[in-house]
Amino acid sequence: MKFSVMSNAAWMMSEKLVSVFGVIFVTSYVAKSFGPSVFGQMAFSTSLFSVVQTIAIFGTETLLFKHISQNVNKGKRLMSVAKMLRLTLVLLISVPLLCYVWFTMRENFIVFAVASFIATLFITQDIFSVYNNARLASRLNTIANSAGMLVSFAISFTIAWFKLNPAWLALSIVAVSLVPFTIKRYFFFQNNDILSPPPKKRKNYLRYLLLAGLPLAISSILISIQVKTAQFFLVGVSSASDLGLFAAANTISASWIFIPVAIITSCFTEIYRERTDVAAKLAARLYGYVMFVSLMMLIVISVYGERLIIALYGEDYTQSGSLITLLSLATCCSAMGTVAYRYMVKESGFNYLLKKIACLLCISIPMSWILIHWLGLMGAAWSVFLTELLSLTVLNYFFKNGVILKIQRSSLNYKTYK
Repeated sequence: MKFSVMSNAAWMMSEKLVSVFGVIFVTSYVAKSFGPSVFGQMAFSTSLFSVVQTIAIFGTETLLFKHISQNVNKGKRLMSVAKMLRLTLVLLISVPLLCYVWFTMRENFIVFAVASFIATLFITQDIFSVYNNARLASRLNTIANSAGMLVSFAISFTIAWFKLNPAWLALSIVAVSLVPFTIKRYFFFQNNDILSPPPKKRKNYLRYLLLAGLPLAISSILISIQVKTAQFFLVGVSSASDLGLFAAANTISASWIFIPVAIITSCFTEIYRERTDVAAKLAARLYGYVMFVSLMMLIVISVYGERLIIALYGEDYTQSGSLITLLSLATCCSAMGTVAYRYMVKESGFNYLLKKIACLLCISIPMSWILIHWLGLMGAAWSVFLTELLSLTVLNYFFKNGVILKIQRSSLNYKTYK
């Protein structure tokens, strides 16, 4: 890997180290202080609006990254149009959703839902992160996101320490997106401008984002729904407490995924610019790096995960420990699957991704429902793992005469790394 790519990946990882610190020392303390029920309510609200966030982004994140990597000025013009498109979608979806939560949920659900909505507004308007990543300037994202997380963690810790009303935790949900947005916006406009396209061409840019982004958007929405399916079913079948137990196990199991994602994101700035044969070889090499990192982290989490859960979250979360290894395997599959996803985008496989995720959703929803009814929390973990395994393997192998399978095989050949 080039030094600039490695440096960019290192900056992205350093940001996530702050996040992991917060998960280990702050989030677990909050969860321990207020119990699984409140933790489950927060997890449900943030999960609900993460789906809204995915819909509002409408696949533009990937399109912006691709075009900024290739042509900065065109990328900036797309940023302008994407910003308004995202805002419109957030408002259209969130208003009826907040009404639904208000009339159907109890306790702190509505407070956390409103906070998650405000946070989603800032996240979707943050078009500066993708610009920094595409320009290999992730250090700016690291500074901004770390500041936001530290402020959020400080708020959460203070509320838990003084045993205040848990509804005040809504402030930490907002702070974690408001602070980074403000900092990144300031840095961006010091040296850049968002180039609005001429009025006559604005419709063309919007049409491109709608047409090219629609398959990606639907794919991302279906992925988001599929990922959250287990949590949604747990709310319906079980209790907020069980959701809190699942969220705790999932948090620890996925806490390391920032390492392969940082490597993938940085490497694809180069892969997007290469011709097909070279890109496939680079993707295979990248696949091997991600596989190695994932397997190393799987071993660590499998050995120490259960003890970590009990040490961080307390005895009330003992049941979460039994889910750790299975959810860590799911995280491995997800990390490796990201390479295949990005490669398909490089090859303009938008329609294939849409069909793949639709097929996966048709399988995962009934599977999750059955497994959760039969096995409860363990069924939720099995449903997540089996879904990620299918997404990584069989459902990728029909793309362009099995090119993903060839890339996976090539990643096991030592000659690929010469």
